[in-house]
Amino acid sequence: MLLKYLFMDDLLTRLLKYYNLTIDKYLKIKDESIDYSFLSFLLENKDFLKSKEIIKNAIKNNEKIIIYGDYDCDGIMSTSIIYNLIKKEDDYKCGFYIPFREKDGYGITKENIDMFLSLDYKLFILVDNGITLKENVDYILSKGAKVIIIDHHEIIKEKEAKPSSLIHWGKIEEINNNISAAALSFLFSYVYLNGKVDEYLLSLGGISLISDLMPLSSFLNHKIVKLALKAINKNKFNEICLLVNKYEDINEEDISSYLVPKVNSVGRIIKDNSLFNVVRYFLIDKTKNINIYLDYINSVNDNRKKLITDFENMDLKIDDSLPYLLLILDIEEGISGLLANRFLEKTNKPSFILIKTKNNTYKGSARSRNGFNVVSFLKENSDLFIAFGGHEFAGGFEFESENLSLFEEKLLEYSSSHKFIKEEKKTIDFKLNEINKNSYELISSFAPFGKDFPKPLLKIYDISTLSLKFSKDTTHIITRISFDSSLIYFNYPNEMLKENKVNLLGYISINKFNGHTSYQFKANDYEIYSQKIEN
Repeated sequence: MLLKYLFMDDLLTRLLKYYNLTIDKYLKIKDESIDYSFLSFLLENKDFLKSKEIIKNAIKNNEKIIIYGDYDCDGIMSTSIIYNLIKKEDDYKCGFYIPFREKDGYGITKENIDMFLSLDYKLFILVDNGITLKENVDYILSKGAKVIIIDHHEIIKEKEAKPSSLIHWGKIEEINNNISAAALSFLFSYVYLNGKVDEYLLSLGGISLISDLMPLSSFLNHKIVKLALKAINKNKFNEICLLVNKYEDINEEDISSYLVPKVNSVGRIIKDNSLFNVVRYFLIDKTKNINIYLDYINSVNDNRKKLITDFENMDLKIDDSLPYLLLILDIEEGISGLLANRFLEKTNKPSFILIKTKNNTYKGSARSRNGFNVVSFLKENSDLFIAFGGHEFAGGFEFESENLSLFEEKLLEYSSSHKFIKEEKKTIDFKLNEINKNSYELISSFAPFGKDFPKPLLKIYDISTLSLKFSKDTTHIITRISFDSSLIYFNYPNEMLKENKVNLLGYISINKFNGHTSYQFKANDYEIYSQKIEN
């Protein structure tokens, strides 16, 4: 296969340098064969085998099993995988529970533990939660029930749970990068099925790696997503294709743009038991038509989009003189993070959305960019918060309402000294005559793309603005390069045409229309022309 690209070795060299890959590593990630032997190391893993034994014994003894998940896409996929696995393999029906964001919060609560114990559940399987819930897990065990945890969150020693069995990527010697809980659940299914792969469960695991922004520079994560997409396109699973609204050529962008937001919407805004419909949609033993659950998920997502739009269009008082944005809104807790992200895009400032709770506290969501580290800000002021968590560019927190002024004071102090740092866009030099099928296929061979393994941003130097052709309404640049290639720039900025020459940045894509296939360079940004500096 590599011989196909020998005449393009210059572009291949540029791509390898962009991703910091050797040719051997590239050949591994581009491998299109359906081969699951890379998972065989799991078949002797003691934690996987012990978890399997515990479930099999519970089934043998006809003990009730509850799967307790989380309200985000990873939690939904994890719950669905474990339920489907046990139902399909052993024809044993488990219970499942998705916590309510506002009522239950993250992770299994003591109140819910008591409820399930009163219903005589003997095995608790915690997915996408549990590793930091030492007290609650100890409580379950003290009542004579067993606990299996399948989780990927950071292990905090003083809070680390000690369940009957634990599956965590940090405890698996052969895995050295974070991997989503649902991907771990898929790996467990491989062991549970004695080395066989259920491609539907693989697909759900792959979706979670995309939804949870797991690092795709990791060979294991990259391989699972690649195989999951192949399985989706081969089997055309209704559950996935209907949410994406297409049955052909589904890729990682379709999953992240269409499926993931819809699944996440339910956990963000639903407060009644219809929340569980999002899991029922992905189960193999649906008792109702799939379209009932599909319509439900789509309607919730439409509601979520309307809520966001309504608040975006409100006449909000924003102090432009401040180095941050802070809004106190009367909104659903689940959409605060989405709004914070929207205002980050609008204002290019660290954006904080606060919600007043019934307990006289403020719950907040924060979004940021390079230069303002959200979790560092929260840690520096940890005494101020009842609880907080997050990472560099996103976080959540809660503090007493009486501390609002102090919070604003600390936020002003930190944001004044931690300005956004403009990041240089990492690009690959590209040429007009490389807008063709071979380039498109070569770049696509590196897919799937995702966190820390982005689709390559291409830069074409020295474009004369006088040579560009336009759409009839002149709002778009549509310049034909050859019979099957063109240069496109939708809604280009008018000031660009004031320059004699520019460099264009964008991506190569395929276009199929009326039986004709062509290749396009879709520009999304430009620079004033500067001559390429050779290394």
